[in-house]
Amino acid sequence: MLASLLWQRPVVSISLGWIALAALLAVVLLVGLAVLLTWRYWQRQTRAASTSPLCLPELLNSLPLAVLIADPDGQVVVRNSEAARLLGLGGHAQEIPLSLRTLVQRALAFDVSETTEILAPDDEQRRLRVTITPLGATGSPRNALVLVSDPNESHEREASYRRLISTVSHELRTPLTAIMGHVDILGSCSIEEEALWRRSQRFIAGEVQRLARLVDDLLSLSRLETTPAQMRPVNLHAIAEEAISALWEAAERAQVRLLLQASPALPRVLADPDRLQQVFINLLDNAIKYSSGGATAAVRLYHEGDAVRVEVADTGPGIAPDDLPHIFEPMYRGSTAAIRATLGTGLGLTIVKAILEQHGTTITVESVRGEGTTFTFRLPCA
Repeated sequence: MLASLLWQRPVVSISLGWIALAALLAVVLLVGLAVLLTWRYWQRQTRAASTSPLCLPELLNSLPLAVLIADPDGQVVVRNSEAARLLGLGGHAQEIPLSLRTLVQRALAFDVSETTEILAPDDEQRRLRVTITPLGATGSPRNALVLVSDPNESHEREASYRRLISTVSHELRTPLTAIMGHVDILGSCSIEEEALWRRSQRFIAGEVQRLARLVDDLLSLSRLETTPAQMRPVNLHAIAEEAISALWEAAERAQVRLLLQASPALPRVLADPDRLQQVFINLLDNAIKYSSGGATAAVRLYHEGDAVRVEVADTGPGIAPDDLPHIFEPMYRGSTAAIRATLGTGLGLTIVKAILEQHGTTITVESVRGEGTTFTFRLPCA
């Protein structure tokens, strides 16, 4: 039961703005073509079969929007979980709402694609935008591809895009302004002012590295939106060990001790190993950056029934209570803003949250000022 609760539809809640939106549109078009080709192939090969193709549910669930395929009678051939949510298709419901069924039959009868709005089945005050496209050759038994979206949710995402774009613009403007100032200093330095020249050179190098980290993190978030996680049984202990090894030198320089504690005979979990390693690296990196000498950062792995509970805990300064609800927001600036501005991009925890949501789980945080912070999440056993 626990594994089924944990292993839910992958969700990515972080968007990157209009660039990501354009990338997402391209992905949707490509995958839409793949859906069409896959469906036509399957229809030819298994026309008499009564069950839906195994590959299509996986393909549709990889899409970041609601999509289903319906037959002329309004019966669902295959759908993804997002379509079930928006259209209220709970359990094993296989019949689309009457208003949508009429649109599907009209699109198939006249062989046209159509975009319109219908009332949401669970709320007559809310409208859903639907796009219906006939599949297959004219004259043969045909089905329809149905895309569904909630305009209200789209507006919320657009507002999020604008906020993030504004924040990113500020993050780019600050180091670029500083770099231009030091470039002017370099241009005006005489041969005798070598110390000033070298100081400006080091400053420019540091700001360029900061910009590079910001771009890398933005690209990481973009890949999370456009590329599904590659789930398979993985050795969680080994992934945590690799992350600790990658950060060992940084921890030694900061005089922070890294620990790994695990239950005996720890089972494998279903996860994307590369992205899960990024989760450990980001959480441990934060612990190292914000802890003083003598602190400890520990990864703890506990086998609990059908899942493994993961804790990443440190004995650092802790997080202010007012900041806790916001720490996973992109580039959030709290009471440690001055420190964070020099040490990171403000996207590390955003990436962690997005990766874990792709794994169908959530991350929680507990922190006590002056005592430390603990992040916790669970992964289903393989």
